[in-house]
Amino acid sequence: MIKRQEGSKNNKEIVLLVATWVKRHWPYLAGGAFLILALSVGFLAYALYGNDGDKSQTNTAMAAPTSTEPNDGLVARWLDGIRVPESESRLLPRAVMIENQVHARPLAGIAEASLVFEASVEGGITRLMAVFNASTTAEEIGPVRSARPYYVEWAQSLDAIYAHVGGSPEALNRIGGLTNFRNLDEMAGERYFWRSKYRAAPHNVFTSSENLNKVEADKEWEPGIFTPWIFTDEDKDIPPGNIKDVTIPFDGSYKVKWVYDQESNSYERYLAGSRDKDKKGTPINAKNILVLSTDQKVLDDKGRLYIRTTGEGKGWYFAGAEVKEIVWSRTAGDFYKINTPDGRDVAFLRGNTWIEIASLPKYEPKFKSEE
Repeated sequence: MIKRQEGSKNNKEIVLLVATWVKRHWPYLAGGAFLILALSVGFLAYALYGNDGDKSQTNTAMAAPTSTEPNDGLVARWLDGIRVPESESRLLPRAVMIENQVHARPLAGIAEASLVFEASVEGGITRLMAVFNASTTAEEIGPVRSARPYYVEWAQSLDAIYAHVGGSPEALNRIGGLTNFRNLDEMAGERYFWRSKYRAAPHNVFTSSENLNKVEADKEWEPGIFTPWIFTDEDKDIPPGNIKDVTIPFDGSYKVKWVYDQESNSYERYLAGSRDKDKKGTPINAKNILVLSTDQKVLDDKGRLYIRTTGEGKGWYFAGAEVKEIVWSRTAGDFYKINTPDGRDVAFLRGNTWIEIASLPKYEPKFKSEE
């Protein structure tokens, strides 16, 4: 009995001591409990949402501008941003080498191209690679001429059919080393071209949209994938800028000037001082003009050129009588990325684009503003 009473007394003393200690230290205990609870909630929130929150911030910084596409069942066509049914938005592009030599003019079909690359070849002569949508119905395209390695790279970047007549040794070697490249070479016996009796060789090879559609079906070529640019609608409430005249100083008969036309909100092309028109008499206009500056050098006694197409460089984007300084970048096999100097995507006007390949300092574009 005595031992049980003593044990009970000891238990009561222990409880009393604990209660007294808790009473004296309860503010600290309450604060510690709150801190533990707060930390637990924080760790739980991070586990559930923390990673997604970080990704959201990253995506916001890197994402393209928010789409303003109306909900009408149409989408932007990859090559030029024209709104079409989704089934027509990503058809296989047709890239055709078109010569620009004086005796080849006027050119056929060039006014109907969605995208045109213009760059120098030998002796200061310029040559074009015109890229057409599969839905285009050009009855005649040409004169078709030979390939150069930088044009091969541009065609590859679009996963396009590449129509040409032979090419430089380096261009043909480049083509031979590519897999799944949609090569269409008239010199290799392809039957999707014809030679006109009204033109002297070598300015007499032509093709057409019908022939290019036929080769796609015959060879069962499927559309590839490239990363398209961002396109935007014209804002009629914004008055045009004051860049009315853009000169790309290729030499002599190849000198190009683009003159802004407010009515169409596009630039009219002048070649060697005269209004440039295609074989049907259609004036050649461009909704967007993109001037890309890059390295260029002569490789051999034939005057063949090296033109750098990868890496990055500066450039200028002209649309709506406005000019923006841009930065271009490209990795091998990919299409050009066009950004502002601070890294934002450039939004192009819906419609065709001419890409002028320039080389500083000689070929820096000259543009004139009018007040």
